[in-house]
Amino acid sequence: MADERYAVVVVSYQHATTLPACLRAIGQLQPRPAAVVVVDNASTDASADLAAANPDGLPLTLVRNPSNTGFAAAINTGIAASDTPWVLLLNPDCAPEPLYTARLLAAVHARPEHDRIGCAVGKLLRAEGDDLAPSRTIDSAGMVVTPAGRHLDRGAGTADDGRFDAPAWLFGATAAAALYRRAALDDIAYPSGERLAASFFAYREDAELAWRLQWRGWRCLYVPDAVAGHRRGFRPEAGRQGHDAVNRHSVRNRFLLRLHCADLAWHLACLPWWLVRDLLVIGGCLTVERASLPALTELWRLRVDAAERRRWVMGRRSVPSRQVRRWFRRGGWTEEIVDR
Repeated sequence: MADERYAVVVVSYQHATTLPACLRAIGQLQPRPAAVVVVDNASTDASADLAAANPDGLPLTLVRNPSNTGFAAAINTGIAASDTPWVLLLNPDCAPEPLYTARLLAAVHARPEHDRIGCAVGKLLRAEGDDLAPSRTIDSAGMVVTPAGRHLDRGAGTADDGRFDAPAWLFGATAAAALYRRAALDDIAYPSGERLAASFFAYREDAELAWRLQWRGWRCLYVPDAVAGHRRGFRPEAGRQGHDAVNRHSVRNRFLLRLHCADLAWHLACLPWWLVRDLLVIGGCLTVERASLPALTELWRLRVDAAERRRWVMGRRSVPSRQVRRWFRRGGWTEEIVDR
């Protein structure tokens, strides 16, 4: 019988308003998680104290970081603090329905290729209010990618009208509520032990993880009847104004993503889309979004680290380049499962 024990890892930074609802939702998950690890990134609000109080009686471990190490590094800490075969990464503004994990695991084990499924994710709906009540608007139906190297939340901001009710294979999952097989995370971990690239600090780290999983032949399954609410502080369709820090990290990491994971064949096949997008981004940094200009300096400082990571990723590829490139089609491509 398959071992379905799982841990939940939550990284909190100034999330005292939504963390209680997130923890309540975790307490209602069936089956109950074997461990819950909350990593607090030096919040100055009551986030850490709320987790420490643990009113829901969870098997909870609280890690108080003395400084804000960033989302990626904190997730790595949380994963290392648990030893279950599965790990559910959950944002502190996300509330899964009670059967979220059970439905993901059931869907994985029902597939004939179950042993190569490294990640599963459900349908995320936009949540409203501190109680994280889900709306009828899609937040993410999984991650898709484009020839420009962009990664997008499928269906984000659109009505939940049935268009995303079919199970599918995807490029990857948003880490807001994604279930990962520990064996897959261990397989793609950098020599430093990092599952997520700590150099990303925050934003796009889940896309980098997804790309590395693809290079090693791990599959990502979308399960629409597993549902979670996600409030999401930054919504791309609302525009980028007023989000200087987000924009800076996003600009730096969009280049790091390719420096880590894109091979020469990808760059040739996806011309001119990525080049045009690069020129637009750099032009924006020089003109209308000058607050993001330091991202290019940070990128230069990380060039040696990025080159080392790329050599490691490329040296461990186990699938043909064309198998990974197929995901980068115009409009974002998914492979619907029809034998359900």
